[in-house]
Amino acid sequence: MKRLVHLILLFFAISNVYSQTSIKGKVLDKADNKPLTNASIILLNRDSVLRYFNRANEEGKFLLKNITPGSYILLATYPKFELYTDTIEIVDKDIDLHDIKINSQKNVLEEVIVTRRLPITLKGDTIEYDAGSFETEKNAKLEDLLRRLPGFTVSGDGNITAQGKTVQKVFIDGEEFFGYDPKIAIRNVRADAVDKVQLYEKKSEEAELSGIDDGVRIQTVNVVLKEKARKGIFGNMEALGGTKELYAGNLFAAKFNRTERVGITASRNNMGSSNGREGSLRMNNQITGEPLNTAFGANYENQFFKKTLKVNANYSYNDNSNKNRSENYNKNILPDNSILEKTSKSNNERSTRSNGVRSHFSLRLDSTQHIDLQSNGNWSDNYGLNLSESFTADGSGIAISNFKENTESTSSSRSNNFRLNYRKRLKAGRSFNLMVGNNAKESDSESKVNSTTYFYKNDSTARINQTRFGKNKGNDFSSSINFSNRINDFINLALGYSFHHARSTNTQNAIDNVTQQFDSLYSQNQIDNNTNQGVNIHFSFRKEKFEVNFSNRTFYKNQQLNDSYRAVDLSRNFWDNNLNVDANYRISNSRNVRLSYQSTNIIPSFEQLQPLQPQTNPLFQQIGNPDLKRAVNHNIAANYNAFSLLKGTNININGNLSFVNNPIVNKTTVLENSAQISSYENLSGKSNWNSSLNINHMQPLANRRINFNKSANIRYNNSYSYTKFEGGQSKGEFLLNNAKNMVFTLGSSLNEQNSEGFDFDLSWNTGINVQHNSINTQYNATSFEGGASGYIKYFLPKKFNMLTNIFYSYTGPTKLYKKPINQFYTNIELQKKVLKDESMTLSLKAFDIFNTFNNTRRNGNDTNYAESVLQVLTQYFLVGIKWDFNKYLGKGND
Repeated sequence: MKRLVHLILLFFAISNVYSQTSIKGKVLDKADNKPLTNASIILLNRDSVLRYFNRANEEGKFLLKNITPGSYILLATYPKFELYTDTIEIVDKDIDLHDIKINSQKNVLEEVIVTRRLPITLKGDTIEYDAGSFETEKNAKLEDLLRRLPGFTVSGDGNITAQGKTVQKVFIDGEEFFGYDPKIAIRNVRADAVDKVQLYEKKSEEAELSGIDDGVRIQTVNVVLKEKARKGIFGNMEALGGTKELYAGNLFAAKFNRTERVGITASRNNMGSSNGREGSLRMNNQITGEPLNTAFGANYENQFFKKTLKVNANYSYNDNSNKNRSENYNKNILPDNSILEKTSKSNNERSTRSNGVRSHFSLRLDSTQHIDLQSNGNWSDNYGLNLSESFTADGSGIAISNFKENTESTSSSRSNNFRLNYRKRLKAGRSFNLMVGNNAKESDSESKVNSTTYFYKNDSTARINQTRFGKNKGNDFSSSINFSNRINDFINLALGYSFHHARSTNTQNAIDNVTQQFDSLYSQNQIDNNTNQGVNIHFSFRKEKFEVNFSNRTFYKNQQLNDSYRAVDLSRNFWDNNLNVDANYRISNSRNVRLSYQSTNIIPSFEQLQPLQPQTNPLFQQIGNPDLKRAVNHNIAANYNAFSLLKGTNININGNLSFVNNPIVNKTTVLENSAQISSYENLSGKSNWNSSLNINHMQPLANRRINFNKSANIRYNNSYSYTKFEGGQSKGEFLLNNAKNMVFTLGSSLNEQNSEGFDFDLSWNTGINVQHNSINTQYNATSFEGGASGYIKYFLPKKFNMLTNIFYSYTGPTKLYKKPINQFYTNIELQKKVLKDESMTLSLKAFDIFNTFNNTRRNGNDTNYAESVLQVLTQYFLVGIKWDFNKYLGKGND
């Protein structure tokens, strides 16, 4: 038996030796055919892991021996010469590549000749996309490039989702550009200026400055520009005019000079947008109400004193107004299975004028000391006028109440804040960090309220005719000290102390306009004081492919609230604790997995504790519960990402589970006259929880010209609430409702952008929405949802382009709403490129050409369901002209 085992092992060893093969060839200078002695020959597997390596001899010849069959990437490199890459399929015979001729970089003027580029690489927990591997048309913008990247979606209004998560930050070469609105960058930075796009989860600003991980992760995109694009001028100008007296004008201009960046943006329109997307064919562009928007922004960045001082500052101005009409239809299912149906109409007018200034100074004092200062200021004026009316009846149509209200209000607000951070690097891997910050805010308001509420059952009327004067003022001071120590090459330990004090006053005086008497029921004089002191600890371990972070924050909090109008005097002292654990493992250069856990306490607010709060109208009253206890929230998240360089495929799987023990739930009492009283209570022995799972897979088709994306998403939510109806059979009893909601969606998309024949971006999705309540089971329903969209651009002769965007969505009927909602529109645009460089575009656009868009919206939660209809304009026509200007001044050595 022992000999038999040895014979089998010997057989497999001999088979393996004979199944291995070799590669030979010769590396030459393409210019003169001279051998490139000592050129590096590298063979990578499909995970970009180095498997075989050798150098060329004096004749330029090389030989790689004993290669296991499989798919490989061959790299040939030589100093100051172009990189040669090719895909090799090893079977069971030797391969002779003969002569490999590569160019000297001095003979390559503006482009590097590469036979194969690596579109995606994984660097730690950062996914890096090579922009040159994803084609876009001439004069395309960054958002067009992002739509081509696997795992990315960009909505018509510029919201970015990457790997199933919303992107909150967009950096240009690691710095914010128009930081108050990241959409400005993706809408205006040219796609041909981009070298790399990096996607990663950034720690919170507080964690980065203090060195103490708080567990917060921000989905972030960093755009690395080409060297030639870091010096130049670029921008665009656009003018639109159309039917219904519509118009829009947009301007963006930027000048980059290495470290200096200057940008301005301006727009004015009556189409309801303040982000320069008026007339975008990718949106349905429904115009809500009668809007008028004016916006201006400026951004400045530079480095001074030999790059020791970095300055980033921007200013924004917005003047927005609108007039609109709306109708709402609400159904509230009561515990006795009856229904309250409320129909409401409103006419409103609003306007806001705001200014904002943001600045960031980063100063490196020497090689060991660094100061970071952020300072922001905002001020705004607001006006609002609202005329509303609502009618409530039971399920049989019997009238219960009627409410009419006219409200006119003006307000102004001001705020400023700063944050100063000092960091000192000590010896032996140690560092010291000090932070001081302050945030001050103030607002004044005046509201004139005139309302009449009629209750049909007892034939009574409640009238309010008041002027309410409000004044709010607050100041938050915070500071922290942190010490970090690198114990060895793998372990780092950080300890810190933090102090925070906040004081705010919130005053509202309601004066009856008839009697000139003070009304305490609608008034408040609240003073809020909070003091927090905390100790932080952070532990990190990093070794090769594995990284783990552990942080814990323990606080002692003192909180006080006083309201002299209602004799409220609350105070409390308690301990609070937050725990975060994060682990990342790089399985290979193309596969990565990450796990995280967070535990936080949900502390009831004073608004939830305060026994009696000022009313807003006779139909609603908020009552607090001073006996509320804290709840504990647990969150578990996991992410897996993998890609194949040879196949060009990418897969991302991320999941999340969050549950709250001893949750604070809402208690709603519906009175017989339809008025509601809301309060809160801890629910023992139950948990509110939700979970989600997202799967995204991308693969190239048609020789990598087409991206085929597939996705699956499932979300589940389980929550509780108490409800009671004073007029029902269960009078005087609260019933516990368990609301469950599950949404499952499947989707896919195909997109191509090569500027030949036609480009397209096609997508579809379908799914189900399951809503379940424990106390009104006859209204539980499963509805189908789905949709499809197609964006197609035809490239016609004589520099004409035809664009069309077709959209359709379906929302199925439910037990309460018997009719489905079908939304459909078609937008068409005809373009003509003019000028030699095709930088100017003339356009004719038609929106919702069949006038088929359905403006009905539907939503629901727990036992409340609603449909709404707004005043919108969907069908209109526009003519426009747009000029893209661009002049790169940097060296083209990318």
